[in-house]
Amino acid sequence: MDADDAALEQIAFLARSESRVRILTHLLESGSATTREFRTHLEASRSTVARSLNSLEERNWIESEAGEYRLTGVGTLVAEDFLDLSETIRTAGELSAFLRWFPLAEFDLELDQLRDADVTVYTGGDPYAPGRAQNEFIRSTDRFRAFLPAIDLEGAKLAHERIVNGELDAELVVTEEVEETVTSGEFARLFREKLETGRLSVQVAEDRLPFYLGLAADGRVQLGVEDDDGFPRALFESSSESIREWAERLYEDYRAGSRPKPLEAFE
Repeated sequence: MDADDAALEQIAFLARSESRVRILTHLLESGSATTREFRTHLEASRSTVARSLNSLEERNWIESEAGEYRLTGVGTLVAEDFLDLSETIRTAGELSAFLRWFPLAEFDLELDQLRDADVTVYTGGDPYAPGRAQNEFIRSTDRFRAFLPAIDLEGAKLAHERIVNGELDAELVVTEEVEETVTSGEFARLFREKLETGRLSVQVAEDRLPFYLGLAADGRVQLGVEDDDGFPRALFESSSESIREWAERLYEDYRAGSRPKPLEAFE
């Protein structure tokens, strides 16, 4: 068995038994524990606890003295790295719908930064869930900055209501396709009235916008992704400081490469 196969065997050994994982986790948190304490903590039988302790001790991951069990140096390393792996897999599972469409490799982001986020996904039974989450974001802040690769009339009406009522200041960077949409029909009227308040500015990006990005006044960030047909698939929302800093830089980069759209264009 080569080193890689041996490592996989060790991972499988640990993953196959919830009690082994919980023993290592408990020792990582508490420092030491007795067999009685493990039985209480694991809510397991004496024989289950004994088998798990023996198997971990055989691998030199734990050691005992006077009835007290502790992690060895190797056991501490295994426990920490296994928990990191478990957390990464959990995060990947929760973010899978978002990551399927988000170009993570193209941007200076690490998977770890995406932890502790809320993801709203498209489902056959509720295809408009991402759109509702985006509108709630607009409804719950008094300052909204975003770049928009697409726009919908419901969101435009919501922003219009809040802006003309003096409840929202907004700054938008849009694509040339969105520029065409908002300068015609009902969109043009809504945007003209919003621009006349002085509480909205519109910029047109020279480059393609890779996804929807929204910034709220309270530090929240939204990232929205579409499928190949342009249908919203998932909406990511986070209050992480590192995500906010990244999003601010990205927004300013795209804003700097955009041109202003004057009020007269919406006549």
